[in-house]
Amino acid sequence: MNEQNRKNARGRTRRPEAGKGKASAPNSAPKPKKSGRARRVWGHIGRAIIVVGSLGVIVASVLAVMLSLYVVKVTANDSSLLNLDNLKLSYSSTIYAVNSETGETEPYQRLVDNADRIWVDLNQIPENLKNAFIAVEDKTFYENNGVNFKRSISAAVNLVMSKLTGGKITLYDTEQGASTITQQLIKNITGDDDHDPLRKVREIFRAISLNGRYSKETILEAYLNTVSFTGNTCGVQACSYNLYDKDVSELTLAQCATVAAITNNPTKYNPRTQPENNIQRRNMILGMMLEQGMITQEEHDAAVAEELNLVAPEDKQNTAQVGNNSYFTDMVIDDVISDLVEEGICETRQEASTMLYNGGLAIYATVDTNLQSIMEDVMSKEPGNYYPDRPVEYTDSATGETKTQNVQGAMITIDYTGAIKAVVGGVGEKDADRSLNRAVDSLRQTGSTMKPIGAYALGIDYNWTDYSGPWLDSVVRPIEDEAEGGLRDWPRNYNGTYTEKDMLVCDALANSINTVAVRVGDMVTPEVIFDFMTNTLGITSLVEPNDVDIGPLVLGSMTNGVSLAEMAHAYMMFGDGGTLSPLHSYTTVENIQTGEILLDNTLLPTTRAIGEDTAMIMNKLLRLVMTNGTARTTGSSTIAGMETIGKTGTTSDDKDHWFIGLTPYYVTATWMGYDQPVELPWAGSQYSIHPPTLAWKEVMTRAQEGLEVKTFPTAPAGTVVTATYCKESGGLAGPLCPSTGTGYYKADVLPEACDVHVG
Repeated sequence: MNEQNRKNARGRTRRPEAGKGKASAPNSAPKPKKSGRARRVWGHIGRAIIVVGSLGVIVASVLAVMLSLYVVKVTANDSSLLNLDNLKLSYSSTIYAVNSETGETEPYQRLVDNADRIWVDLNQIPENLKNAFIAVEDKTFYENNGVNFKRSISAAVNLVMSKLTGGKITLYDTEQGASTITQQLIKNITGDDDHDPLRKVREIFRAISLNGRYSKETILEAYLNTVSFTGNTCGVQACSYNLYDKDVSELTLAQCATVAAITNNPTKYNPRTQPENNIQRRNMILGMMLEQGMITQEEHDAAVAEELNLVAPEDKQNTAQVGNNSYFTDMVIDDVISDLVEEGICETRQEASTMLYNGGLAIYATVDTNLQSIMEDVMSKEPGNYYPDRPVEYTDSATGETKTQNVQGAMITIDYTGAIKAVVGGVGEKDADRSLNRAVDSLRQTGSTMKPIGAYALGIDYNWTDYSGPWLDSVVRPIEDEAEGGLRDWPRNYNGTYTEKDMLVCDALANSINTVAVRVGDMVTPEVIFDFMTNTLGITSLVEPNDVDIGPLVLGSMTNGVSLAEMAHAYMMFGDGGTLSPLHSYTTVENIQTGEILLDNTLLPTTRAIGEDTAMIMNKLLRLVMTNGTARTTGSSTIAGMETIGKTGTTSDDKDHWFIGLTPYYVTATWMGYDQPVELPWAGSQYSIHPPTLAWKEVMTRAQEGLEVKTFPTAPAGTVVTATYCKESGGLAGPLCPSTGTGYYKADVLPEACDVHVG
């Protein structure tokens, strides 16, 4: 067939064969035949329709494939991102403490990073609260597949009509939005709230997938724990504590509706700032619950009549503090982060910090809340109370600028298990979280507080001296004078004089005489003292070889200084029979969801630092500081009916004042000075009252009020004996000795008889 015939053939209309198709009506007129041109036109139109239709199918198929690929791509990580089994792990951690009055463990502070969240299981959430959210947010929650297409279409139509009419006309009820609870949960988890056209597509596919993977109960639990409220509060448990200071399980019907009312617009329906708006929406939700058969008319009417009954933030009793960390909280945060890395649980401090704030940890702190509160009160008072108000100028070494600073101070208290009970790192109100904690982070020259741990404890333990051992109070040796050049006498006593006679250890320690301490330290040797301080007492800031010398180790003129925390720890042995336990600010850190103990300080080792006999003798020597020595004018020899012991310390350049005081309950280190070391600018009379000691006295007086009266431990019977000594020679007193005292000695190392007053 030639080309023309093929064209003609395609243009013909095939006529039905006889007996097929419709029969012609009788007497009907024959239909006019279409011209060949008309037939060709209609043929072209038909083919065009087929082509367009085919192209439409192809385009639709391509778009469907592209959409499928897009959905697959954007939801590739959903198995982990939308893993509801792991979701509860990303929640706020809480520090707990024992209430010193009740003995009960209570929340002390909640650690909040980006959001304040406390996970609560679904079975602890009241049915009224679940129903309130379902009634207002997604009444078909238990029936839909994660998406309510009717509401989605209605919302889309409303949006179009609103735009066309300038917001004057909407066609559908808008009390419930387009998003189901499942879709809202996805937004809460992913943060995907973009306004691009495909956001809803992503959300719908994710909602259907999530609905297929998890039960409705699991989805509802996750939603109620991630829904946002006012400020950075997330989840119904945190909201319940925020508004009502109680567990979510205790909420009334009206309170449940109040909570559910907030989420639609947390600013507009904030019950604290917009109570009328919240009540209006609360009552609307109660009406919806009544309409949907969730509550009775009687329950509805009682709830509508109920007032908001919010608990003012300052009146909360059961809620952990959020933000505005205490110095103790700051210390716990740093300790837990460091320990998570040290124990290999986290690789970096950043990872540990994320776990701390978002890992849902329960941290059981050692803080004594009453003692911490008292210490904060005493230390928060402005300079001029215990700490003199004496601003001075100094030159900033980094910028060269002249700046002004005032007197600062710090205090830390531990008990004899090594538990840190209270800490304050500065004078005045604390105005920033994770700020400088001078009790832990600052290293200061210790002055004479080094003498008991650097010279006398080892001198007695190694039998180089005893309670009343005599040592010459005179220049020990000349040393180079770095300031003036040449040589100068060393050491120099604080008062600048020497008796040039023997002075007894008990008198020298009580009055902080440098010469005697140096002579005892020389006998022990710097190498032995350095090893003892670093390896037994655990002081970490000493520098080898610079600090392997009597000046740093006995008189406290070391390279960098020592922290208050480590000095308090070193003194623990004098109140606990010669043993030391590691410092710790928490007992355990637990993963709330799994119950796993991540960090455990409950079985820390105890170290024998000095003998029990030495510890008792040192305890008696330090008692003299309070009764006869440098702290006697403070009137703090007895607090709450209990004996105290301690040691003052002042650096030779007068830039640092210390006091370390012990009671049968606590060891406390206090310090006063300037952050940029400057000579303390006041004269003699101020020294006699010793500000750090007075601050310690008030804290201990208030903290130990009502406590059972205790005494310091004593050495095993027969290991330490009392004996009368001659106050002039230090030997055992004879009948001719004119002045005597009672001393404490190792039973097998008694002093010789007095050789001065003999017949």
